Amino acid sequence: MKYEITYIQENCSGCLRCQLACSRAYARSFQPSAACIKIESRGAEYRIIFTKDCVECGFCADNCLFGALTKTPKEVTA
Repeated sequence: MKYEITYIQENCSGCLRCQLACSRAYARSFQPSAACIKIESRGAEYRIIFTKDCVECGFCADNCLFGALTKTPKEVTA
């Protein structure tokens, strides 16, 4: 199932749990650089970026403890 992933930049703590979950699911290793979601540090603020390779699976949102990422099922059109 694909999900609409929404994010609230201000809630991101920079913990990288989303990147680790994504890399584990798709690269089979805990390697943030292999993830389809990237967290950029800008001082005390963080920026959430999805790469073009994101398949909208929602693993990132499932592993966000700070409410920065949420998922909603996408409507399936027949």
